[in-house]
Amino acid sequence: MSTPDSRSVPITVLCGFLGAGKTTLLNHLLTQTNGQRVAVIVNEFGDVNIDASLVVKTDEQTIELSNGCICCTLRGDLLHAVNDLLETRDLDAILIESTGIGEPLPIAQSFCLTPEELEIEPEEGQPAIPNLLGRVHVDAMITVVDSAQFFPLWNLQDTIPGDDFERGFGELLAEQLEFADIVVLNKLDLAAPDDVRQLRDLIRITNPRARVLDATRGVLPATDLLNTGLFDFDHSSQLDAWMAELHKEHTPESETYGLGTHIFRSERPFDPDRLNEALTLGLPRNVIRSKGWVNLGNGVATLWNHTGRQLALETAGEWLRPDEAFSELVFIGHDLDPDALDQLLSGALSA
Repeated sequence: MSTPDSRSVPITVLCGFLGAGKTTLLNHLLTQTNGQRVAVIVNEFGDVNIDASLVVKTDEQTIELSNGCICCTLRGDLLHAVNDLLETRDLDAILIESTGIGEPLPIAQSFCLTPEELEIEPEEGQPAIPNLLGRVHVDAMITVVDSAQFFPLWNLQDTIPGDDFERGFGELLAEQLEFADIVVLNKLDLAAPDDVRQLRDLIRITNPRARVLDATRGVLPATDLLNTGLFDFDHSSQLDAWMAELHKEHTPESETYGLGTHIFRSERPFDPDRLNEALTLGLPRNVIRSKGWVNLGNGVATLWNHTGRQLALETAGEWLRPDEAFSELVFIGHDLDPDALDQLLSGALSA
């Protein structure tokens, strides 16, 4: 993990689904700046940036980026906005509130890679995309969670309205949870105790390095969230680090947490028709998360990504060594029956 240049401005990014309480938390942070010069960038997906109008007054500048996401369509605009702040103001920190359907990883990449590496081209009439390496650094990626609504959203079968990638609710929530340096469990006063326990267990398994903070109405001391130095791009880029962690020798999760884990691995490829038949019957409902690689025997590696009630199989590229291809899936859930899962999947393998 490299140490940022002392002149580099720290950036803290707030992510989290719609209604999680990002703006409320942001406002509490802005009342605790203690004379520090903090600029704010607020991103909203719609044409009108409602969130920006709710942000309390800051001595520095508040920039609104609307009608798109800073993780994709507004990525270049985000870099220009930060560059303009650096050119016109002497800042101690920048706070960015992402839209509710924003992905943390692409936002963080914007400040860790060059425009060439990001493959961002300026729009017609727009100046060249600025290179911000060495001028700013990500201090922490923070995900705010509505503890009361997390699992109802997680288990929805629908895709997110207006999402160009047609992701399911659970898929986006998993991305936001698993990439965070800090997870703020907000609205704990409204959440059922069993849901909170299960949510903590899910974080412990899928993001063991995350700092978990409890909050009601977004009230937290700024010292817990700002200038933490928790972001590590190399580690965060390993999106499946939690899967590798489960292979290490340690106490089984079923003995440590309320949620248990099971790993299925096979050198034999799946038969596509048998696998489709098995999945049509559905995974056991006590499985709330599963992820891994699937070998369909066609030389192509397929990503298995399941959250809540949604399962996606996506082509990820060709195996480097087709003769060494394998399938490996990690399941997370309550009272898992490893034999039943193995039987379900083994029955879908090629003869």
